[in-house]
Formats: sequence, structure tokens, C-alpha cells
Amino acid sequence: MARSRNSALLAAAVAMAVVACLLLWRWLAAGGAGERPGNAEPGLAQAQGPVARAPGPRVAQAPEPAAAESPVPPRPPVAPLEKPSPRPSGYVGSQACAGCHAAIAESFAQHPMGQAMDTLPGERPVEDRTELLSFVDREREYVVEDRDGVVLHHERVFAPDGTLIYDQAMPVRFAVGSGTRGRSYLIEHAGLLTQSPIGWYSGTGRYGLSPGYEHDRGLRFERAIGDGCLHCHAGLVEHEPDGGPGYSSRVFAEAAIGCERCHGPGAEHVAAMAALPPGAKADDLRIVNPVDLEPRRREAVCNQCHLGGEATIPRFGRGFYDFRPGDHLDDTLLVFVHDEQATTASGAKPVSQVEQMRQSGCWKGTGGTLGCISCHDPHTKPSPEGMDAFYRTKCQACHEEKPCSLPEVERDAPPATGSCIRCHMPSQDLVEVAHTAMSDHRVPRRPEDAPTPPRGATAALVPFDDAAERVPPRELARARGLALASLPGTTKSTRGAQEAISALVPKGVDSGDQRGIVAALAGDVASLRGLGQLYASTGRMDAAAACWEGALAADPSDGETMAMLARQMQRGGRLREALAMLDRLIATNPALAAVHAQRGAILVALARPDDAIAAVHKSLELDPSSLPVRSFLAELLARTNRSQEAEEERTTISRLKAAVASPYRPAAATTPAQGSP
Repeated sequence: MARSRNSALLAAAVAMAVVACLLLWRWLAAGGAGERPGNAEPGLAQAQGPVARAPGPRVAQAPEPAAAESPVPPRPPVAPLEKPSPRPSGYVGSQACAGCHAAIAESFAQHPMGQAMDTLPGERPVEDRTELLSFVDREREYVVEDRDGVVLHHERVFAPDGTLIYDQAMPVRFAVGSGTRGRSYLIEHAGLLTQSPIGWYSGTGRYGLSPGYEHDRGLRFERAIGDGCLHCHAGLVEHEPDGGPGYSSRVFAEAAIGCERCHGPGAEHVAAMAALPPGAKADDLRIVNPVDLEPRRREAVCNQCHLGGEATIPRFGRGFYDFRPGDHLDDTLLVFVHDEQATTASGAKPVSQVEQMRQSGCWKGTGGTLGCISCHDPHTKPSPEGMDAFYRTKCQACHEEKPCSLPEVERDAPPATGSCIRCHMPSQDLVEVAHTAMSDHRVPRRPEDAPTPPRGATAALVPFDDAAERVPPRELARARGLALASLPGTTKSTRGAQEAISALVPKGVDSGDQRGIVAALAGDVASLRGLGQLYASTGRMDAAAACWEGALAADPSDGETMAMLARQMQRGGRLREALAMLDRLIATNPALAAVHAQRGAILVALARPDDAIAAVHKSLELDPSSLPVRSFLAELLARTNRSQEAEEERTTISRLKAAVASPYRPAAATTPAQGSP
């Protein structure tokens, strides 16, 4: 999904740097034979020594970006989109509400939404910290440690004989999730957030790999987390005051979901109530009560988080935190889902509660007026003991005249024992999130009426509800292009990439006029970055570089774009420019292992072997698991006459390979072993 400020594009770009290091290692191993890039740096021909001669992997030189051909800014054939006015602010925090609404505030504090984010170690641990603090995934052991009030997550690898190869410990600052189903954990690096591979699963009462990590072990501690991930778990984030890429030192103005996410900024309401004479009633409360909104706007309050979709794209000039209660959801966010009619016809089951509810007879029977708060109290969660009775009351509000058709004896028999939801909203396993289940919001008349989705059943992506009727065509096309670009596989298909490109290039702009495209998209960082990635996937590297330079001109701190441009510069032999771009990227985000590895490869080509070794050491400090980077370092050490260090590195490589082939199984421990970092 396109929900993160640091999207998958950055991960893909920096991961390619590891491949570059491996190619360079092979070049070095072959004796350094081959041509220099066409744009070789001056002075390299005179450099001495085998490492100094290495120009890096042989790649074709890409043409310079078209935008650099003329200092005169082009006149765009289509005007760029205009940024909308800032959204109303005036947040005061939930504590300002508690003075007058103490009972609701106390109840909501126990609700999963009120516990959706926590600072660690925290006053409300949901994990069992007395045992099962470690688990093993293949050759890697993961351990949770609470050391002097700091929670550390360890990744360890042992050789087959039980000796430690490495133990990387990362301090974890935040826990995401109420613990109803589980928790994920966040690490903070100088204002930037990443996710830990360790997750907690309440159903099993154990730690395990977080969702997604079982398929991509390279994510480790570097999975970037931004507003797109946080806005459904955190009440309000706080960005750097100077507009930089990260968050403030406290990260959250309000950690968990609070009152104002559903009722809107409260400053005007608080001021109006404070000015009200004792006993008087206000004509205008200056606050939103979702109950009073028409159904579509009422549901938008819940849908901002509970409508999953395949891709969620902020409107141009908007962010994930710009939604205000009372808006249509598509005033801020465009959510793309599989076409509802085609999905229903195929028998496929949508994952999000909202899409499931819209397939239910309950929703259709009310003409779409039934909504989330028809059944759920947003301020209170019923206890496990009282849940069946609570929801039975909700069902009987509509079905009192036509109750359950089963005989009373059968209806009250176990396991249902009179519960409506046990029969009509059975728990469904979530493939996307291991060890968890979610109630079936399609509310089938009988459990067997819920069809099993056929494998591979898909339908066209469409904007949710009737957003296409309200959103201007250009913005709709833009969002569709970004949604397509965010889907796995789009850049691997020429047809898919071209479809996304056609959507992102504004109508009226010649598809061959690269300068005109960049000018028409001026200020639209997401479109320029995404379009550059699409062009690169189709081999149009000149067009890709032009788009990325346009994106970086609009946002000089955009790390994704810097990573793309650095890779492109390296491929084109513009090594000093690539190095400068990487240094600029590291200044904003120093914790990306592949970026340091890429920097090391470039430094080798620039005849700076000592600096290259330092850069590669930094990469391995951040990711000690990388065999390609370790191989690169071993060869680099050998060629700089540091034979003993090279042999030590080769020994480590052999031990890591042996660990993969024959994993050591340490005994489960409640605390990390002595001597860990």
C-alpha cells in the first residue's frame, strides 16, 4: 500500500546497492580487467595499486537529464496542480476533553483505540515478560530484553557449535497496537522510525516474526515507517519544525488515538465552552459529533482507518493526517479497492471490515444507512463475558419482529449458546497477519453461506464508493497512477508500467516531451518520484533521472529520490556526484546498511580504499547478516594487504554459511546471554 512516507521505492533502490557491491567484488576477483565507465573521474588512470584501478561494475552510461540542457525553465503545456489551503488545526489533546467528559475519557482509555500506541517499557505491558522471550527463525535467534528501563530487540546468529557469530541489539521505543491481536515495535533513529522484525501475538501469547518478515528477511531493522503506517495507530504525529524528513524528538503530539480523531480539533470547542455562562447551553458546540453526520460523512470517520483497500493515496497537497471529521474521505484520501460487483460475483472475500459490511444483507437492507456505530460503541468495548449479550441486543434492534428461525433448543446449544455473532460473524483467519483472526462482517445467514474465495480471483481497481463523481479527473488519474505504481509487479510488466505512466502524465502533455512532463508535475514529489521509477523499469533512464531531479528540487530532503538518483549516477559513471548524493542521503538517514555498502563501492572506484573499508564496516555494523557485503569486504581487505583481517572476514563468512546449512538451536532463555551488546 502507498501509505508510508518512506515507501517501498527506497527499499528497492538501496537494496540494489548490495548487488553493485557483489558485482564489484567479482570484478576485483577477476583482476580488475575491463573498461572504465565513459564518464570516468579525472586522475583515476594515474592511481596506483589494484584497488585504486577499480572503476566499479561495467555499466552503460545514461544520458544526462534533459532538464540540464537549458537554464531556461520550460513553460509547462499544462499548469501544475495548485496546493490546497492548509487544513484547520487547533488540536488540544484528549486531556483537555477529560475535564468535562471524565466518564467517557476513562472508558475510552480502556478501548483498543485508546491503547493503539504506547511508549516502552510502558505502564501497560500486554506481553508476558516472564518467559518465552526468545524464538528462532531458521539460523537466527530473536531475543527481547529489558535492560535498565530500555527494551532491546536482539538478532543473533550462532555457529553450529554454539559459538556466537553476531548479536545485534536495537533499542525499541514504541509499541504499536493495543494487544487485542498483537503488537509491533518501532525503533527511532534521529527522528526516523523503523520497525523491528519481532512482533507479539496475543492469540498464542508468544513473540514471533512480524507480518511480512517471514517472506523478506532482508527487512531486518530497516523497514521504514511513516505517516501512512502511523495514522491508524497514533493520534497525532509531530514532524520536525523545520520541515525536515523526520519527526520531532517526542515523535507524537498524542500517542494513541484520541478524541479529536473522531470529533475534530477541539480548540474552538474548548474556548466556546469555557466562555459559556454557568447553566447556559451553546447554540453551536463548535465540535463534530459523527452521529449527526449524513451516512457517507459519518462512515468516513471510521473508514479513514478501517477501510483497508489495495492502495491509499493522499490527494495532492494532502497528508494522511489531513482528514477532518465531517469531510468526505476522498477530500483527503483516495482508497482504491477491487471492483465490488466483480469481487462479489467471483466469490472473493474482501479483507477490510468496511468492504465486508457493504456485502452484508444488513447494510443492503437499510439502504446503506447502517454503519459502524450501529453496532459498535466507539467509546467502550464490551468485556469478553458480556460481548455476546451486547451484540445480541444490537441485532435484536433490527430483528425483534423476525428473530432467529432456529428452534430455541438448537439456538442455545454449544458452541453458540444463544450468541448471534458466533453463528453469523464467525472468525476468519487473516492470511496477511499470521496468528490472528477477524469476525466476518459480511454477516452470512449461515456460516456455510460464506464462500471460499477462489485462488487468484482479482478485479479491477476502482476508487472506493463514488469518489470518481467528486474528485476532478486529473487528480483521479494521478491517484490511480500512484496506486498502480505501488502494486507489486507493476514495474515488472511493461504493460502495467505503461498504464501507470499514462495515468501519471497529465492529459494534454506530449508523452515524449520530458521537460514538459516535469514542468507540469512541478511540486508533485510523489508523482515525479513514482514516474521516475516507472520510466526506469522500462529502460528510459534519461526520463527517470529528469523526474527524480524534479522531485528533489521540490523536496531536497526526500530520501527515496536521493537513493534513486545516486544509483542512476553510479550507473552512468558520475561517481563523484553519486558519492555526494549518498553523503547527502546519509546526513538525513544514517541507518541504511545498503547505502553505506554502495558508498564503499564508489569509494573503491575513486581510489579511496581506506574510506571504502570504513564505509563497508559501517554497512556491516547495521546489517551483520549480509554475505555479499562481507565477501566484498574480505576481497577489499586482501587487496589492500590486510591479509589477517581478510582471513578473519572469510572465517566469519564460512561460519555464517555453516549456520544457514545447520542452524544451532539454543535453549529457550528468559534473558539474553551474558556478554551481549
